[in-house]
Amino acid sequence: MRYDLQLQRKLLSPPGDTIQETIDTIGMTEAELAECIGRPKEKLKELIEGKEPVTLKTAILLERALGIPASFWMERERGYQLELSKIEQH
Repeated sequence: MRYDLQLQRKLLSPPGDTIQETIDTIGMTEAELAECIGRPKEKLKELIEGKEPVTLKTAILLERALGIPASFWMERERGYQLELSKIEQH
């Protein structure tokens, strides 16, 4: 059963996956995005890896940098956290 939970968690896609896909599509590097949003590259990496949540402030910065509404990023984070909680409660 423990393996199943680990697999479910590994398969869950954090909002950072969408950030990475977006910057890959538009040809932006992580370093360029970090500069655009005024965050250290290390903090952006944590966000992309799902180790840090998308906060409202970050969502607004992502909207400005990527043109994707802050509401999208907030909903993406909410959905991720909801699914993560469901997995961890089993």
